[in-house]
Order: sequence, then structure tokens, then C-alpha cells
Amino acid sequence: MTAGESTAADTGTLLAFLAATTEARAVVEIGTGSGASGLHLLRGMVPGGTLTTIDVDPELQRTARRSFLDAGHSPGRLRLINGLALEVLPRLTDGGYDLVVVHAHDGDAGAYLAEAVRLLRPGGVVVLADAEDPDLRETVRAAEEGEQLVSAVLPLAGGLLVATRR
Repeated sequence: MTAGESTAADTGTLLAFLAATTEARAVVEIGTGSGASGLHLLRGMVPGGTLTTIDVDPELQRTARRSFLDAGHSPGRLRLINGLALEVLPRLTDGGYDLVVVHAHDGDAGAYLAEAVRLLRPGGVVVLADAEDPDLRETVRAAEEGEQLVSAVLPLAGGLLVATRR
């Protein structure tokens, strides 16, 4: 296993752990990718929980859907939404989610974090990838200094901001 594969495995293990710890029934993932992290999230979620994953790339979503179904997950547990996250997120239910994972930044990390806080129930968790990226310094600082979240930056995969909503 290469260092990159090890980091990805560690991050996936953490996502499954967080989903299990929060007893996640409803998870939002911003940035579907190939579905690798979604598989970890589904593994940690309660049986019957729903993963909502948002991406602008329909091909990536097709690949992810195939991965989820090939792994034996029911189509009823999956809600893959093709579109811009900042157009989709406002339509999701306030306080209706246990876990929000943000992979995509597009210069909008601060807006994604604000939406995540709105979407999370008290005790819910947000994960922001690449937290050590200099472009995300302000977003990480806002999470650390704000009153709505209790946060930590973990040294995995370029830094993972992990924060719990008060």
C-alpha cells in the first residue's frame, strides 16, 4: 500500500467511524467523486440510513452509483443529486442531517461550512477536507473561533477539519 492509499484508507476509516458514532441516518456529501468515501459513509451509517451526495459531474455520479449498488447498497439508501452544491444545499432540511462531508471547495468552503451548520442537528458533525490548504485558512479559523462548533484539525489527507455542532 502506498502512502496515498494509506491516507485514503485512514480517511475512509475515520468517515465510517464518524457515521457510526453519530448513528447517522442522514448524511450529506458535497463532492461525490468516484464514490469511495460514500462507501465508507454507508458502511458506518445505521441500516436504512440515506446518503445524499451532490456533484456537478454526472459521469462521476454514474460511477459512484455503480460502486454503491455493486457493494450491495439498496437504491433506496442513495440520493445522488447532480448540480451545484450551493444551489442544492438551500433546498435541504434545516437540522435534518447527522453528518455533512465537504470534499469540493471551488472557493466556496466558507459557504459550504455555513450550509453544513444549518443542515446539522445539534451533535451532528461536519468534515471539511484539505483543511491545511492556505486558501481555507479563514474557513478553518471561523470554525475554530465560532460559537456554533467545537472543532479540531486532524493531520490526515492534507488536514481534515472535524467539527461538532453545539
